[in-house]
Amino acid sequence: MSAVQEIALRRGADQRPAFFAIAGAAELQADAADVPAMLGPSEQLLFDTLRFAPKRQSFLLGRLAAKRALGAMLGETDLRAIAIRAGVFGQPLIQHPRALGADVTLSHSNGVAVALVFPADWPMGIDLESVADGAVAAVMAELGTSPDEEAWLVDVALEKSAACGVLWGAREALGKSLKTGLNSPLALFSTCGIVGASGTRGVGGASGTGG
Repeated sequence: MSAVQEIALRRGADQRPAFFAIAGAAELQADAADVPAMLGPSEQLLFDTLRFAPKRQSFLLGRLAAKRALGAMLGETDLRAIAIRAGVFGQPLIQHPRALGADVTLSHSNGVAVALVFPADWPMGIDLESVADGAVAAVMAELGTSPDEEAWLVDVALEKSAACGVLWGAREALGKSLKTGLNSPLALFSTCGIVGASGTRGVGGASGTGG
């Protein structure tokens, strides 16, 4: 898969472009000297305050994925010219002369980062989650699942940890799309239906609606 993919968004007769990008830890290891050079001055200052390797890696991967997608959307080849800062709820905010009307959502987990750049008036969120088997019970208790989600959990052909990750990821993505993060009770972000893209109730291209 290419590091950047263009997606055609359609709403009635209206069609807009979006761009999805991915970055992996192997890229940082193979190009350790050059990848941080994509950071602008303010991003470099923030990066320099991060003391622990996992945090530094996540920061770089998130910026790399987001800037790849933004570079494709904005026609910008110098990734240092695209600045990303955090808003009051931690949401990524874009600083670039041609970024008006564009928005970005990103996530990282276990050495992988993904980002989606989209029209700001078509709000979206993206999230990656990994839930350990031993944490499933505690996470599910915190989520507060809806009746439709409970039915999905009974039917879906997924390991409990993977299904738990889907539900948590859906809440994270919704919170990002609303620009609030998970700063409200998690049950408020529950779904009232999750359906696989090919008609199967699963995670491969799943979609859902808010509860």
